[in-house]
Amino acid sequence: MPLTAGARLGPYEIVSALGAGGMGEVYRARDTRLGRSVAIKVLPDEVATDPDRIARFEREAKVLASLNHPNIAALFGMEESGGRHFLVMELVEGETLAERIAKGSGPKAQGIQPSALGAQPYTGLPVAEALAIALQIAEALEAAHESGIIHRDLKPANVKITPDDRVKVLDFGLAKAMDPRSDVAARSKDPAFSNSPTLSVMATNAGMILGTAAYMSPEQAKGFQADARSDVFSFGVVLYEMLTGRQPFPGETAPEVLASVLIREADLTALPPNLNARLTELLKRCLEKNPKKRWQAVGDLRMDIEAIVAAPGPQDSAYVVRLDATQIVVPRLPLWRRAIAVALTALVTAAITAAIGWALWPAPPPAPIVARSVFTLPEGQNFTNPGRQLVAISPDGARMVYVANTRLYLRSLSELEARPVPGTEAPQGDFVSSPAFSPDGQSIAFWSGLATGTARAAPGTLKRIAVTGGAPVTISQVTTPFGISWVGDVIVLGQGSGGIVRVPASGGKAEVLVTVKDGERAHGPQLLPGGEGVLFTLATGTAEDNWDKARILVHQLRSGDQKTILEGGSDARYLPTGHIVYALSGVVFAVPFDLRRLEVTGGPVPVLEGVSRSATAVFSGTAHFSVSDTGSLVYIPGPVSTTSSVAQRNLALFDRRGGVEPLKLAPGPYQVPRVSPDGKRVAFGTDDGKEAIVWIYDLSGTSAARRLTVGGNNRLPIWSADGERVAFQSDRDGDLGIFWQPADGTGAAERLTKPDQGTEHAPESWSPGGDRFLFRVTKDQAGADAAAGRVTLWTFSWKDKKAEPFGGVQSAAEPTNAVFSPDGRWVAYFSQETGRRALWAQPFPATGAKYEISTGGGTHPLWSPDGKELFYQTAAQFLSRTITTLPSFERGNPVRMPIGPLLLTNPANPRTFDVTPDGQILGIITTTGSGQTQAGTPAAPQIDIVLNWFEELKARVPTK
Repeated sequence: MPLTAGARLGPYEIVSALGAGGMGEVYRARDTRLGRSVAIKVLPDEVATDPDRIARFEREAKVLASLNHPNIAALFGMEESGGRHFLVMELVEGETLAERIAKGSGPKAQGIQPSALGAQPYTGLPVAEALAIALQIAEALEAAHESGIIHRDLKPANVKITPDDRVKVLDFGLAKAMDPRSDVAARSKDPAFSNSPTLSVMATNAGMILGTAAYMSPEQAKGFQADARSDVFSFGVVLYEMLTGRQPFPGETAPEVLASVLIREADLTALPPNLNARLTELLKRCLEKNPKKRWQAVGDLRMDIEAIVAAPGPQDSAYVVRLDATQIVVPRLPLWRRAIAVALTALVTAAITAAIGWALWPAPPPAPIVARSVFTLPEGQNFTNPGRQLVAISPDGARMVYVANTRLYLRSLSELEARPVPGTEAPQGDFVSSPAFSPDGQSIAFWSGLATGTARAAPGTLKRIAVTGGAPVTISQVTTPFGISWVGDVIVLGQGSGGIVRVPASGGKAEVLVTVKDGERAHGPQLLPGGEGVLFTLATGTAEDNWDKARILVHQLRSGDQKTILEGGSDARYLPTGHIVYALSGVVFAVPFDLRRLEVTGGPVPVLEGVSRSATAVFSGTAHFSVSDTGSLVYIPGPVSTTSSVAQRNLALFDRRGGVEPLKLAPGPYQVPRVSPDGKRVAFGTDDGKEAIVWIYDLSGTSAARRLTVGGNNRLPIWSADGERVAFQSDRDGDLGIFWQPADGTGAAERLTKPDQGTEHAPESWSPGGDRFLFRVTKDQAGADAAAGRVTLWTFSWKDKKAEPFGGVQSAAEPTNAVFSPDGRWVAYFSQETGRRALWAQPFPATGAKYEISTGGGTHPLWSPDGKELFYQTAAQFLSRTITTLPSFERGNPVRMPIGPLLLTNPANPRTFDVTPDGQILGIITTTGSGQTQAGTPAAPQIDIVLNWFEELKARVPTK
C-alpha cells in the first residue's frame, strides 16, 4: 500500500510521493534526526519478502554507499521499519534528462526553421548542452567503474539535472540487486530465466521494461553478463537521444525494441547537420554491436569528449579542455617522450589487467533471454487457406513471411510493419500457400494454384521471389504442397497421395523421392543434416483424426528403408538443438533425437500450446509454426481446425459495473475456468470432441496457454491451496478417478482416488487449509434407485489418502458443485434432496446443521474472496447474496449482477465462472459466427514471436 504524507518509516517522515517504478516506490522524506530532506525508495514486495535478495541488496548498498562523486546521487544506506525495506538516498532536486529531452529544446527552441536543416531536422538538445551533460555522465560512470560498479540501467530517466545544471546519475547497481537469481551459473540453467527481470518482467512492469530495453546493450539483450562496455553502449544511446530527440532503436514492445537493438544500426543521418565528425565517430564507436569494437573504458571516452568540447576543429599545437569556466592547456610532448610514456603505460596496464582478470575470472555467461511479442495483422488482413502452411521465418531469424488476403506479406523482425510482396498475388479463384525461405534468407519459395477446398491434388506452380523484390520466377509445376522445406539448392515438398518430391531451387522437373501406398498421404518432408534421410509424416485413411494418428518416419535415401520414430502427430521438424518437434491436437511436443542412430531418446514433452493447426482429412495436418536456425520461433495461435462442430468460446473478466475484458486467447472449446489462489493464473479445460485437456494460462497475457495434461481425457481442474498443483478427473487408466499434477508441468500426474466399479469421482473444491478437498461421487444406478442418492459429497485427505462422506449431502442426478468458504469453515453446495433444486450451506466439519440459501432455485454457488457474499446463478440471472455466519447464519436478499455475455449453464454441467482475489468474475463467453465475442471484441488474427526459444526448449527437454 502506498505511503501517505505524514507516515513514518523509523526516523523518516514521508512528505510526498515522487514516483514509482519496477525498482520500488520513491518518496520525498525528512530525516528527523539530522534535519535534512532525503529520498526514500521502498523496495517492492517481491524483493522485501525474499531473504536472499534482501541480503544481496544489503551487500550492494554497502558498496554503493562508498561511491562519493559530485555526479553520482549518494546512497546513505538501507534500512527496515515495520516490515518495509527501503533505501535512503540523496534527494536530488530538478528534472530528469528524459524530461529535459521531452521539452524539445533543440532547433525549434532556438528559433531555427526546419527548412534550414535539410530533410531530417533534429529536435534534440543543443549540441553544446548535450556535450556538457554527456561529459558529467561520463565522469560519473568512470568513477563508478574505477570502484568496480557497473550501472547496468543507464537511461535518461536515471539522470537528474539540478537547477544549477549539475548532473546526478541515479540508481547505480540497483539493476543487479533487483535480479531474483543471484548465482549467474545457476541462473543460466534455470528454465524460469526466460521470465527474469530484464525481459519477461514485461508482464508486470511493461512500461519500465520498454523504457529499459531501449538502452540495453546487445549483450544484455541476449542475456549475457554486463560489464563496463555495456554502460558505454547505453551511454551512446543516451547521447544519441540527446542529440536527435529520439531513440536509435525504436519499437512498440520490449521484444521489438530488443530485436532492433540486436539487428538495426542507428540512423546517423538523424544527427544534427554539420556535427563535428569526431563526435559522430565517437558515437558510432559507443554503439558498436560487438563489445570488443566499442570504447573499452569510459575514461578514454571522457577524454575524447573533453577534446571535442575544447577543440571543435583539428588542433595540432595543444590539447585544450574547458571544464566550467576553467581552461587547461596541455602542451604536447616531444615524440620520443610520448612513445616512452605510451610504452610504460601499456606495460603497467597489461600487468594490472592480467591481475584483475585472474582474480575476477568471469562466471559462465547466462543463457540468452527468451523474449515474446505479438504481431497483430492490420485491419482488413486475414489469413487465407489455413489448411496449408501460412507462416515461415528466415534461417537467421531476421524476417518472417505469412499468407494473408491470398498473397505474401514480409516483415523484418526489427521493423513494426509488414509489407506486401509484389508479384505474389493469386489470380481470382486461386490461392497462395506454403512459403519457405532459402537457406541464405534472401529468397522465398511459395506455391500458387487452384483453390479446390478439398483433399484432392490441385494443379499449380512452385515459384520463388527475392525478398528485395522483383518478378517471381517459376521453379516447377507441382500439385498442392503438403508441407515444404528448402535445404541447400533443393526444395522438398509433400504431395499427399503423390508421396514426396524434390525440385532444384533453380528450376526443373520434380523428382519423386518417396512413394506411398493407396490410402496414404505424405506431409511435411525435411532433408535431415547430411542429406541421407527425409523426415516426414504419413497419414492413413480419411477419418477426422487421421493426422493425430499419423506416423512420423525417416526415409533413408540410399537404402530406401523407412523407420517409424513416433506414433501419433504430424508436421515434424528436426532442430539444430538435437530435438524433433511435432504437433498433436494444437500442441507442439518435443523429443530428443539421436541423428546418427535415427532414434528418439526420450519421452514427448509439450513445449508450445495453443498453436493453430489443420488436422482434418480435408487438409494437410499443418501446424502453423516455424523455427529459425538461430532459435527464434513464430506461430499462429488458435484452435485445431476440424470439420466437427465444436462450440468456440472465449474467457473474460467481468467487473461489478458490467465491464467485460476478454483474455488474450484465441477462441476455443473452453470449459471450467478456475483461478489460482494468487490470482495470477487460470486453469481451464478444453474438449473438442476428440480429447479433453487441462491447460494453464498466465492472466498477464504475456504467453500462450500451456498444456498441462497428456494422456486420456482430463477434465474439471481445481487448484491446491498453495497453487502448486492442479487436481482433475481423468480416464487415462480406464476409470474416472482423480489425479493431480504440478501446475508448472514439471512432473507426471499421480492418482489420488480409485472409484469403485460403476462410479466416477470429480474434484470440486480445495480447503483453504490445504489438507483436503471436496469431491463428488456419482453412481451409475438404474431402476427404482436411479433418482435417489445418485450423487454424494465426500472429502479426501491427500496426506493420509482417506476419503469420507460429508454431511450426508446427496443429490438425485446433478452435480453438487460444492465449494469451501475462504476461511474453510463452511461448505456451500447444490442439492435436490428435498425434491426441488436449492443451494445449501453446512459448517465444516459437519455438525448436522444446514441452512438453505436460495428459496427460488439457484445453482453453482461461489463464495466472494472475503466470504461475505455468495454468488450463484439461475437459468438466466447471475446473483449475489450477503452471508453472515456470526453470531448466527443469516442471508441477505438476492441482488442481480450485470454480467452481460457470461455463459450460464444448466445444473447438470460444472460451473462456468470463478472469482479472482480482487473480486472480479472470470467466466466463459461464446463467440458469434462473425468471429467476434459476445462482448464485441474481434478475434484479430495474430502471429506470436518468441526470440531465443531454443533456451526454453533445451531447459524443458534436455538432450543428454
